[in-house]
Amino acid sequence: MLWAMDIQTALGELGVDHRSSWEEIRDAHRAAIRRTHPDAGGATAAAARVNEAFDFLSVATDHGARPTPAPIAASAIPPVGASSPRSAAVSAESPTELLMNLAEVGHDIGQVVFVDPLSGLMEIIVGDAPGVGQLTVDVGDRANPGSPTPGGVRVAFTLEPLGLSTPPPIADVVDDLLDRHRARTQR
Repeated sequence: MLWAMDIQTALGELGVDHRSSWEEIRDAHRAAIRRTHPDAGGATAAAARVNEAFDFLSVATDHGARPTPAPIAASAIPPVGASSPRSAAVSAESPTELLMNLAEVGHDIGQVVFVDPLSGLMEIIVGDAPGVGQLTVDVGDRANPGSPTPGGVRVAFTLEPLGLSTPPPIADVVDDLLDRHRARTQR
């Protein structure tokens, strides 16, 4: 089975970032295969996904001869098939604090596959097969990273389909994530 693969997804699958050396990427691949290989108690699909991520990065870097491209920031124009983007202003001390809090509750609604506090981006795989989607969360104002907007920190959401059928509605996913965040911060 082939998955939708991009730089962010491939790096997240191996647990590295675009600043990692080729040796670190190879070491991360080996560690991930040892963890996911069926002979070590893992699953064939998980090991295949790890190999696909490594193969993708191998091609993207010409087997380490070129630097790993930085992940592309979420676009204001959603990809074909994506849900309409959503945005919200969320109360928080800082965009980084908000991103990390959303990442913690993100594990309750899906699989957090990418978090980058420097870019303010996070990706969560949500939904049940075949209606799976990738929720991209873009936190903060990059032009003014230290200052929240008057109503809180700006957060933008997009939901791209990854399966053969429609992912859950973006409003439901975003509301669930933000409700869990509010409940966690009110404790």
